[in-house]
Amino acid sequence: MNEDKEKYTLVTLDENIEREPVYYYSREHRLSRASAAVRDLNESKSGKMSLAKRLFGSRSNAMLFIMIIITFVMLNFVSRYTQASTGVKLGGNTVKLTIQKEEETPILDIVKQRAKTDNVFVGEVEIAVSPVKVKSKSNLNEGETPPFFYHRIYFTQADNERFQISLPFDIDESEFILLLKTADEQKSAKLNAK
Repeated sequence: MNEDKEKYTLVTLDENIEREPVYYYSREHRLSRASAAVRDLNESKSGKMSLAKRLFGSRSNAMLFIMIIITFVMLNFVSRYTQASTGVKLGGNTVKLTIQKEEETPILDIVKQRAKTDNVFVGEVEIAVSPVKVKSKSNLNEGETPPFFYHRIYFTQADNERFQISLPFDIDESEFILLLKTADEQKSAKLNAK
């Protein structure tokens, strides 16, 4: 029993505070047993790779980055220049505009959705439509303005309304400029016919 007491001596609290802690982890010992790649990473000062090195460090990374940029530019171009419909806010209402070609006539399709608020426009909306380029046989002389088509619709308190207006232009015209005007507000849009 005496041997056990000598073996396990109790230390007072004051002695425990003054004594240095014992560490069982040695970084040098761990690195001496590590592979060459791990030792090389530890010895190099720049452990973090820069953004440019990550993007262009290998040929496959550079090609992937270039393909992402090309895809983004193409999608942006396609979405901007082939917009068959567009939406505008007019007096608090959301108005979706589309021009469709049916048989021999382009048709302007207007869909109005009322906003959830009570402060929305109800009343007369004047519409002016003109082709961007006139492709008809009777080309315009210099200084002449392209033909305009004027129409008037009325927004009501209904949540959803749809208006379809036949346009008196040749079926060959594919790009149109549209102007919507209320007593207080005016919006314009450029549309491609489907």
